[in-house]
Amino acid sequence: MPPNAKRSSVDPVGRETSQPTEGLPAVAEQTLPMEWRIWIAENRILGTPPDVLVEAAVKAGYSRHIVEEELRSEQDNPYRRVAELTTKRYLKLKSILQARKTLRNLGFNAQTIERRSKISRGEFLDRYYAANRPVILTGMLAGSVARRDWTPEYLAEMCGNADVQIMAGRGSDPHYELNSDLHRRELKMAEYVSMVTAGGPSNDYYLVANNHFFEREEFAKLYDQIPRIDEYINHDDGKRKTFLWFGPSGTITPLHHDLMNVLVAQIFGKKRFILVSPEDTPFIYNESGCYGDVNCSLPDYDKHPLYKESSPIALTLFPGDVLFIPVGWWHYVQSIDVSIMVSYTNFHYPNDFNLYLPRP
Repeated sequence: MPPNAKRSSVDPVGRETSQPTEGLPAVAEQTLPMEWRIWIAENRILGTPPDVLVEAAVKAGYSRHIVEEELRSEQDNPYRRVAELTTKRYLKLKSILQARKTLRNLGFNAQTIERRSKISRGEFLDRYYAANRPVILTGMLAGSVARRDWTPEYLAEMCGNADVQIMAGRGSDPHYELNSDLHRRELKMAEYVSMVTAGGPSNDYYLVANNHFFEREEFAKLYDQIPRIDEYINHDDGKRKTFLWFGPSGTITPLHHDLMNVLVAQIFGKKRFILVSPEDTPFIYNESGCYGDVNCSLPDYDKHPLYKESSPIALTLFPGDVLFIPVGWWHYVQSIDVSIMVSYTNFHYPNDFNLYLPRP
């Protein structure tokens, strides 16, 4: 295996690269395996001197000749040139993000999310929406029928005989979000309510935004009862941009960022959120789509050592709270109780962004 010691730098997808160390086991083979070739390429692109790489491979038992030949062959490889240019651009962007993070952390409330009430549309736009800054809004659900009446039992009473789509069988699939289409299941609303209330804590089943609950005519009465947050939300054509989240305690939405700004209204139960600024993206291990590979509730720092460099912010959303999650902000969500939540993306302001999503 290539050296896996103290890191010298980081490549664009967040893996560690390492400097050579003493005491590596000798090997008999005299051809470089792919893992060593990748390690050499990564370190060369990141600026490690060739002689350092040669000595590391020699200490591991490889001949100096084959290592030097590998270095010669990659020198004029056009793929190496492209990778080198891309890495330089990445490192420039990473350094700018780091500078922005350093400045942000000078702020008094850098590691907290403000709790505010009665914010005007103009202040919300200037201080939070345009500034890409999250905020918890209080008192906005007062008078809402949903906040007053919605419980699991109420949902069953209102539409128990209607068919509802949920995500199920998530517990056996570590990639249940990426494979969401494989987990769609239809059942009666009353049956699902019974599962949620009687099944105890679970992450196996969950009614989520991608089940498009409010777009179905049989749930029109419930849509008419959602909180009307007219100060920030444009409810024209709202059924396509308003979403229900309903599930037992223990449901988890893994670390991800959305492709637009989102406003979430906690109707029933409590949820735990962990938010991470977009400036910490280099430490998130985003190798597929909009998802990070880190388990924020129990980080594995051996597998994801760079996550230590991030500054996660934990908060609890209580019934009646509204959370603004700006576009690009990473967030991990876990239900503390049986939970009902409504989310909105139909703001009065532009909310369409072209974010790059890496392919797995």
